[in-house]
Amino acid sequence: MLEKAITSWSKVIEITPFDIDVYFNMGVAYTRKGLYTEAKDIFRKGIKVDPDDPEIHYFLGIVFMNTGELDNAINEFKNTLTLSPDHAGACYSLGNAYCDKNMLDAALTSYGEAVRINGNYVDAYNNIGSILYKKGMFDDAIDAWKMAIKINPNFVDAYYNLGNAYDEKGMFYESVSVWRKALEINPDMLDARYNLGVVYTEKEMYKDAIDEFKQILASSPEDLETLVSLGIAYKNGGLVNKAIYQFKKVLGIEPDNVSAFNNLGLLHIQKGQYDKAISLFRKLRQVQPDSLEGLYNLGLAFYFKGDIDEAISSWEKVASIDPAYKNVHNDLSVSYKKKGSFRDSIAEHERALEELGKRDKGFSIVLPARAKEEGMLVVNRRKLLPAVTIGLTKKEAEKLARVLGESNVEIGFCLNLLADIDFVVLEEKIANK
Repeated sequence: MLEKAITSWSKVIEITPFDIDVYFNMGVAYTRKGLYTEAKDIFRKGIKVDPDDPEIHYFLGIVFMNTGELDNAINEFKNTLTLSPDHAGACYSLGNAYCDKNMLDAALTSYGEAVRINGNYVDAYNNIGSILYKKGMFDDAIDAWKMAIKINPNFVDAYYNLGNAYDEKGMFYESVSVWRKALEINPDMLDARYNLGVVYTEKEMYKDAIDEFKQILASSPEDLETLVSLGIAYKNGGLVNKAIYQFKKVLGIEPDNVSAFNNLGLLHIQKGQYDKAISLFRKLRQVQPDSLEGLYNLGLAFYFKGDIDEAISSWEKVASIDPAYKNVHNDLSVSYKKKGSFRDSIAEHERALEELGKRDKGFSIVLPARAKEEGMLVVNRRKLLPAVTIGLTKKEAEKLARVLGESNVEIGFCLNLLADIDFVVLEEKIANK
């Protein structure tokens, strides 16, 4: 009954205008009601009555934090610490203010002071972990969050954050374990469930990912990020029609969703519906004109449709903006070769090698898949060769055949690739391999 309390305290001030506790209590009441202007006024009046009261400075700092006046908040927390050097709450809140100003080192120092004063300050340990995580110091962040959990075994935020750190370190089982623990403590922690869905998708555990995303949507049916992620899990798991339905659902909620346009376009390529794919990628480009992903995939749709000139036009635009984008030079090389423009094909092939050299990566052949292949047509081939040049010796061709034979691509692709390289003698044993 805050309003009645404030009215009563106002009458007390009329009777005893020097009672600092009344100013403090009124300020807290105003703060709880979200009346920050009134709270600041009453705290300031209290400071005039007793400028050496650390708590009134501290709570005035809290009000300034709520109104975004960070510099004023910092001054009040410092005033508190001048009057009460072992005020752990002021150290912690000062760290929060520094953190909001992106002064991470100063925030880390303040949080460190808070835990020095109060070794069980679990929120301070949690925030120490968050700053160390931002600075890329994942092992130290993990130690901080483990300390928070040691102090409070049911501190759900620490489990969630610990899972994120494990995930950054590529520790799949550990991240899943602590996110699961977070959900045991709080089954409604949707962020932990979402992260589980994402890592399951990355590990190609699509059924598990789909289950997690569906549980989120049961309570938040229009969560766009989850709807998109569920669509991607369906798509990557080979459930094409379910994926299409899902992305259409996304567009029903957000008609300009770029991710939905892009994924729907790729799915229509897979189904051989190239005109639909082209239309979707063009809509994507209208919504986001600078999307290289949309422009690149538009080129794929044209390529599979058999419109090589339009494919080349799209990919040349991509290459002019970002020469290192995906496999654009390889795709251009293949397209020029189809048109019989061998000089241009070789030039693009050399550019592809040049870009790969800049990135210091092993060479991989990535060709647009053929339209009649089963499964997803937009195939990212595994790395096959350390290098490919036109004109291989017989020994080199045998080595190439062996490498291809150990890869997971179809035999037809291997043989077509070998046959396309000049001066390769395909002996019977190579062809059989």
